[in-house]
Amino acid sequence: MPPPRPNAGQASAEYVALLAVVCAVVAGAAAVGSVPPIAAQVASAVKHGICRVADGICTPDQARAAGLAPCLTHVRSEREKLGGRVLVFKVGRDDALLVQRRSDGSASVSFADGAGVGASAGLGAQLLGRGANARVGVGLQFTAGRNWEFPTFADAARFVRRWGRTETLGGELRGLLPGGDHPPSPDSTYQEGGAYGEVAAAIGLPAGIVAEARHGRSMVMGRRIEPGGRVTWYDRVDAETAGRLGLVLAAVGRHDAGEAALEITTVHGRATELRLRAAAGVHGDIAPAGPAAGLADLVTRLRGSAPQPGGKGRRIEAEVALDLTDPANRAALRGFFEIAVLRAAPAEWDDRVRALAHRLDVAAAVDVRVLRVGLDESDHSADAVVAGGSYDHTEEVRDLVRAWSLPPGGSLQEREDCIPA
Repeated sequence: MPPPRPNAGQASAEYVALLAVVCAVVAGAAAVGSVPPIAAQVASAVKHGICRVADGICTPDQARAAGLAPCLTHVRSEREKLGGRVLVFKVGRDDALLVQRRSDGSASVSFADGAGVGASAGLGAQLLGRGANARVGVGLQFTAGRNWEFPTFADAARFVRRWGRTETLGGELRGLLPGGDHPPSPDSTYQEGGAYGEVAAAIGLPAGIVAEARHGRSMVMGRRIEPGGRVTWYDRVDAETAGRLGLVLAAVGRHDAGEAALEITTVHGRATELRLRAAAGVHGDIAPAGPAAGLADLVTRLRGSAPQPGGKGRRIEAEVALDLTDPANRAALRGFFEIAVLRAAPAEWDDRVRALAHRLDVAAAVDVRVLRVGLDESDHSADAVVAGGSYDHTEEVRDLVRAWSLPPGGSLQEREDCIPA
């Protein structure tokens, strides 16, 4: 009796057989002139077949059995911001709507109200015969938000249709009047605040063209309160800091990293999880190396051959989650935070950062997503010597294209269960 074939050979044989069937079906469809509809069905069947052969996560039942949370498959955010300036003093007010749909069919809706106060100063001059101006501002900002959970996306959509108009800037003014409508009590709440700084500059060019550049930086900390004694504290961090906390975040940071955050979740006062998030805009698609890949292969693929410029077409998101009930993980995080409270000597700082990065590399669960992004922005402003005002409206839609999960010490698995059929 011949020895059994290795798994790799068996998988290869199954791939060949699967592709042979595909070719036969497509050829037959072409003969009767019905390629387009059949091709779509075949592509779906092939994708599911490859997922099964490659030991991916192909169904919601498999995801639940593996202890994997549902993926965010669709995100829509809408934000309007109103600002005013008198001399060097600046005030602002903004409202935001966030709708999220998950792969298990559930959804959530969030409303956020923000306010800011600060100071800004401008300078105008003639540069190379062209008018130029610059403005610098600093200040404080605060945001309070509410979140509602729904079993289906249809329930969330009905909620937005009913209450979304009351949470705009104009709707909130009407809500101050007698008899104004207000949404029901939320399922969870969050508050965040911090300082910000911004710089804007513009210069006139030939043919009436104006070149503008803007840059802003903020330090924001927040707290999210959920049922069951669950509280999450979070801090937005810069890409450089995130890039030192493990290989995955460093790889994402090579691209146009737009945001990063550090979160610590406690349950009844006991720390249970550290979660680091990073996101970057990329051109084209990023496909991790496959279901047999480990952390090193994933990082190599995410880094790419060269840093890629940001773009509106694609966005990559990575989440790294560390179990803080593990004593080794908890000790590494404690050593990291002792840097912030100056309880560690400067000579120890690099070692403590590397110790936490090592735990994130060897013991954390990793989730990676590629999303298609659509962005629509409009702004209106008027500025004079003593006063000015502005109104900005931004709407962004993100749809999941591909997703992968990498359990601690395991292999990368594609999350076909997360992708809408």
